[in-house]
Amino acid sequence: MNKKEEIEFLSNDWMQIIGHLEAFSATGDQEALHRLRVQIKKVRAMLVFFELTTGKHKLLIRFKPVKKIFKYAGSIRNAHVNLQLSGKYNLKNEVFETGQRQIIDEGATIFKHNRKKFVKKIKFTFKKIKKRVSRISDHSIAGYYQIQLEKIASGLSISDFTEGMHKNRKLIKNLVYNHKLAEKALNNSLTFNKTYLDKLQESIGKWHDNVVAVKLFSSSGVDDKPVVNKIKKINTGVKRQITLLANNFLQKATTVEPA
Repeated sequence: MNKKEEIEFLSNDWMQIIGHLEAFSATGDQEALHRLRVQIKKVRAMLVFFELTTGKHKLLIRFKPVKKIFKYAGSIRNAHVNLQLSGKYNLKNEVFETGQRQIIDEGATIFKHNRKKFVKKIKFTFKKIKKRVSRISDHSIAGYYQIQLEKIASGLSISDFTEGMHKNRKLIKNLVYNHKLAEKALNNSLTFNKTYLDKLQESIGKWHDNVVAVKLFSSSGVDDKPVVNKIKKINTGVKRQITLLANNFLQKATTVEPA
């Protein structure tokens, strides 16, 4: 892969961050905020990919201004998800719901007032990072994917259902996010089952969402034991599904069955 292709991928994904930020700042739409966070994750995954395949280790450091915006967005998104969970499980807690709405409203105001400042930071950060991008060989790309898949396989075998499982999901998502960028280099050296990996990371995501929901409904000021027990029961089935999916991970991840 040549440097021009890499910069084109990076530039396209980077400009989408600005588009989603502009949309959320103008409308307060939660879907735009979600897309903003996903897009920042995709760009960060690309920078991790660049660092580990080229040996240049200051790209993520230079990404910190954008990561701060991601954290601002995260607090708003978490409050929105909390309200969704509240509605889903029919929680009746006016104080809790009012507090979450206040977080959302205040956060949206911050984005609206700081829109130009945030966009300027994003553009300036891109200029600094673009200068440090260098050509990645196909051999390095294939090696990166092989090493990461082996790392995930090892993690799945020992992490059980702890925070390590969530870390496995992040590693899988990094590979999935970068697949379009890496696909050409992988064609002749490594089979990559994107469909399987997507299914596995989505299942782990459901498990983690339920873990977060249990913490929320167990917290002081909420403390709804019937709901907590219901979520735990649901998560038992999700964990069973993950265990089945994760069995023989390396074989499944590198084998694509014919249609």
